[in-house]
Amino acid sequence: MAHISDSFEASVSSCLKTCLEEIGGKSNALGLAVSGGADSVSMLLALHHILLPETKLYVITVNHNLRPEEETAKDALFVEALCQRLAVDCTKKTIPRGTIEQVALERDCGIEEAARFVRYQLFEEFISEHSLPALCTAHTFSDHIETLLMRFIQGSGAEALAGIPLVRKPFIRPLRTVTRQDVESYLARKNQNFCTDSTNADTAFLRNRVRSSVVPLLDTLFVGWQKSVDSLSQKMLADEAVLHELTLSAEKEIVLRNDAKVQATALNLNTAAFCKQMPALRRRLLYRTLSPLTKERIPFGFIQDICSFAQQCLVDGKKRSLSAAGLSLCVTAETISVQKVQKVVTESAFSAILYQGQSVCVGQWCFCATPLNDTTVCVTEKTTGLSVRLCNTGFPVGLRSFVSGDCIRDASGNMRSVSGILDAWKAGSKKTQVPLLQDLSHTQMNIMCIWGELCGLKNWLVT
Repeated sequence: MAHISDSFEASVSSCLKTCLEEIGGKSNALGLAVSGGADSVSMLLALHHILLPETKLYVITVNHNLRPEEETAKDALFVEALCQRLAVDCTKKTIPRGTIEQVALERDCGIEEAARFVRYQLFEEFISEHSLPALCTAHTFSDHIETLLMRFIQGSGAEALAGIPLVRKPFIRPLRTVTRQDVESYLARKNQNFCTDSTNADTAFLRNRVRSSVVPLLDTLFVGWQKSVDSLSQKMLADEAVLHELTLSAEKEIVLRNDAKVQATALNLNTAAFCKQMPALRRRLLYRTLSPLTKERIPFGFIQDICSFAQQCLVDGKKRSLSAAGLSLCVTAETISVQKVQKVVTESAFSAILYQGQSVCVGQWCFCATPLNDTTVCVTEKTTGLSVRLCNTGFPVGLRSFVSGDCIRDASGNMRSVSGILDAWKAGSKKTQVPLLQDLSHTQMNIMCIWGELCGLKNWLVT
């Protein structure tokens, strides 16, 4: 290992040592996820100096194809050139344009979460291909603090308030103890440039709002608050380790094991044994056992209902049913039976992504979308000549058929059931044929239009 005189590299080296000890000690090879941004570039430079030549580095850079093509291509070329200069092995992975948006639709999640899901799949493949013990990601202390604030705002559970851990096998975070300011100062000393993601300034993303508005305000009002919040996360991490072990122990008593084939689509829990657990363990047990059965987010209210129904069934012996998040449950005094709901895709079901200037044909229709200004998109159906204007919307735009649970805002800002609106319009068999237009440029991915006019009905536009 090289002699380290730089304070930034010393901090990274110390953190890396802690991470490696947790995964089993020093290794002769490590993977690095490098986007070209300041954090990952500083990580590559520091680890290159700290570890070479004893440890071989393998870099992976991922093009998500979410930004303009020239910007994403430029970032990938920058990383490849930097790796070439440092004589480090570099692998570029390109996600086909539209994949992230499609995953977001399928998983009913935001663009950020969908991008992370696909990115980490590629990371795990990369680790396997190169037989690596770990992959380094460039999460900093600043990212850790922002994540804690985001999870607090989103009402996450105590386990989420542990923040970003140093190690989540097979991923390690050697920059987790340095701040974003430390990163930028280090790169300035090294006279090293880096890429800037244009979406970092987009306040449609929660992290960017927290970073640009919430953190500076707290810095002004409460000196030292970041250390206090970090102390909280360390306490939560220690508590969570205990609760995790208790959950695993309780799971052995509560889960009635099916054969391996059935376990992928169904689950049975012992109602009496479940109700004996403390509320915190019940919640953790449900999230742990139900999550593998569905791609959708499991609402906290759904978890609360299951717990309540289980206790009621023990008292009155009545059977109760409920469903949400792609799961169907039957609760009795004996068992909590969970079944994965198999969605029926009809011939009329469809989904597509509209990019600026591109045409997409769906059935008898052909759609294209053009910007009228920075916040307004015009979507036109070419065969009929009909068009709608979507306000406060950017690219890409989702185009799909109705699915159960869809909601859209009314003029008062309240959420209305799309199904209820179509029923009021007496859509009948046309219900699954009516196109919905969805704003995929923002994390909320709101439905902006029910385009009923194409099926001889009314339009519902969010303005």
